[in-house]
Amino acid sequence: MKKILIFGSGCHAKVVFSEIVKLKKYTILGFVDDYSPKGKIIIKYDNKNFLNLGKIKDITNNKDLCGIIGVGSSVLRKKIFMEIKTKFKNFKYEAIISKDSIIDKNVKIGDGTIIISNSIINTGSVIGRHCLINTTNSIDHDNYFKDFAGTGPGVVTGGKVIIGKMSYLGIGSIIKNTVKVGDNTFIGGASFVNKNCEHDSLYFGVPAIKVKKNNLKR
Repeated sequence: MKKILIFGSGCHAKVVFSEIVKLKKYTILGFVDDYSPKGKIIIKYDNKNFLNLGKIKDITNNKDLCGIIGVGSSVLRKKIFMEIKTKFKNFKYEAIISKDSIIDKNVKIGDGTIIISNSIINTGSVIGRHCLINTTNSIDHDNYFKDFAGTGPGVVTGGKVIIGKMSYLGIGSIIKNTVKVGDNTFIGGASFVNKNCEHDSLYFGVPAIKVKKNNLKR
């Protein structure tokens, strides 16, 4: 079985943990979190304590080790990736695909991406590296989620939708077919997006309109 680390130790990291356990193909070593005390119990499972093993700088890489970044924020996920890359140029990431999701055989999924339970991804779609497809998403045919893009639970996209790098679709949002969402753009929860969205922006509403610029750095 592969040995895997989960980077991050918050609520989303625990969800990632639960999906990895169900796959029964990994030995989970524990969590790595620069903002949590070393040795802290993050979760108890099957009479075993899973601990924060320390900070990224404390980890020793080897050929048998792989990881997943268990953080919901697209911005923070990229930040952690860059911190790991600074120490380990060729660290190996796994794509974690829930056994309770339905993924067409013609879907491509990048390293470091997590697909949570009850999601459906239809034929021809491409999900980039370190993306998050959250609980009960419906991703239609020929979508393209660029690296570090993410979703909340209950998101629905039509066909041929493009989601830019580090962009995030809020809980329950709906993206009309053929719409393009720019890089580093956030869609508010329960919004209906029926037109293309600019880079570095926040959209919200039914239909969604641009609310303001997003000042978070890509």
